[in-house]
Amino acid sequence: MSEATLSYPDCDLREHPPRRASEKLGGIAFMAHTVDKMRAKIQDTLGQYKVGPGISVYLFEWLGITEAQFEAAVRAAKNDDDVVRWLGTHTDPATYADVNHRLEIRGIRDDAHFAELLPRYPVFKDHPELRTATWFEIFDVDDRWIFEPKNRTTN
Repeated sequence: MSEATLSYPDCDLREHPPRRASEKLGGIAFMAHTVDKMRAKIQDTLGQYKVGPGISVYLFEWLGITEAQFEAAVRAAKNDDDVVRWLGTHTDPATYADVNHRLEIRGIRDDAHFAELLPRYPVFKDHPELRTATWFEIFDVDDRWIFEPKNRTTN
């Protein structure tokens, strides 16, 4: 698919990262990031990113929706406002504060979890200090790291 025909040209994650993980959309942290990744998945421009497994899948679980439902909503949406409206009718806004809190404090659980993640996140080799960071901090560093010329891969 050429850039001229991309449905979501701002979501070509082969060229740049998604919106910051901490950015809220519709009052939900990680949602803007997840929307960008889902749009990239739909148009096959995810690059090194994935929707699941990962934090996005936990987000869906905590909101009481499935990845398939969310993908259908993003496909049908013309813009972020449409996604926010869909979320408002398919999730409980009263849970958003708890979901945000879970996301804000979530990090690597223990040494075994870190060892499991190491192959999927090569950034940890260059930034071992991330072992004690939150996922928001990890994703900020990882998003910059992925696009450093020495770390670029062809996707």
